[in-house]
Amino acid sequence: MAKTVVFYSKPGCCLCDSLERTLQASQAHLGFVIDKRNILDDPEWFTDFQYTIPVLEIDGQTVGGISHRSSIEQLTTVLTRLLV
Repeated sequence: MAKTVVFYSKPGCCLCDSLERTLQASQAHLGFVIDKRNILDDPEWFTDFQYTIPVLEIDGQTVGGISHRSSIEQLTTVLTRLLV
């Protein structure tokens, strides 16, 4: 079964849009599922991530070392380690 990468973002966030495109490209290589969550839909998500989105999470752990500037190769390398 494919692992899930939780992607916290919000509408109108250009940094989120950039990372989402890279995440989708990496998804094609690794076959994980993206669970996109709008932080405006949940007060706890908003409190936790309002200043740090975009944020990725795998198995309840925030993925560090990823930003909207990450290349497909960088993101794929990090996710490969975490999804195995």
